Amino acid sequence: MRKIILSFAVILMVVSANAQSKFEVKDFGDFKLHSYVTADPLGDMSYIIEGQKGLVVVEPAVFIENIKEFGAYVATLNKPVEKVISNYHAAGFSGFDHSKFVMVEGMPEFIQGDVYKGMMQNFAAGFGKAIDVSDFVPTVTVGKNSGEVWAGIEFRFSPGISTDFPAASILIGGKVYYMHFTPVANMHMSAMQIPSREALDATLAELERAKASGATTYIGGHGVATTSIDAIDFQIDYLKKVKETISLIKTGDEFIMVMQMSYPDIAAEANLTALASNLYK
Repeated sequence: MRKIILSFAVILMVVSANAQSKFEVKDFGDFKLHSYVTADPLGDMSYIIEGQKGLVVVEPAVFIENIKEFGAYVATLNKPVEKVISNYHAAGFSGFDHSKFVMVEGMPEFIQGDVYKGMMQNFAAGFGKAIDVSDFVPTVTVGKNSGEVWAGIEFRFSPGISTDFPAASILIGGKVYYMHFTPVANMHMSAMQIPSREALDATLAELERAKASGATTYIGGHGVATTSIDAIDFQIDYLKKVKETISLIKTGDEFIMVMQMSYPDIAAEANLTALASNLYK
């Protein structure tokens, strides 16, 4: 786990943001989903769930400039922030009153351990004062198999990918499903998502749970703002192809060739090199 998370930190630190930050809004009738594409170097996403009388923030922004931009946008909604769910992203705490923060059980202890602290120290070394890495640890927690109603909207928590941080997937209002990485169709999956063969099975299981949730929109802490069931189906089929390939192919180079032939026209072919390295250790 330590090697996986520190590798995750190193990979993220060399990612460049190519898009300008922006907000997108989806109206589900009884609530609205505001997606904030931070365009920061970590590819972070932040979200606001807007109910009739209040707001719930999911994964606050981490970089100081994004915290300011995000806060200014929240202010335009003219509703109180009831809760801030710091799920996979344990940073950006300066953006909201500390009393509003909640975490999933197990995460407060995890972020105080050497592994997570090492990752945050890498971020601090790389980004300096541009990033908010304060030492605040939320003390209010929710169970990994629990439900809460905030701002008039139901939040159903379930364990996230078993090989990832001890955070949660969240079904919001029965319509929006949050996971660590937003699924993307027609793109080779990255080594950050699949750091090992064990993670391959765990990620496939989570995608199948997401599909069975009844949600119509899928979101994540990194990647694009929102996606649909088509992206879930693509990644499920993609991971099944990966599993089939590694059961037959003995080397990373051959794996790359087979995947290139199987998916000749999809994006991010360069991801295959790092993915093969993870699967053929």
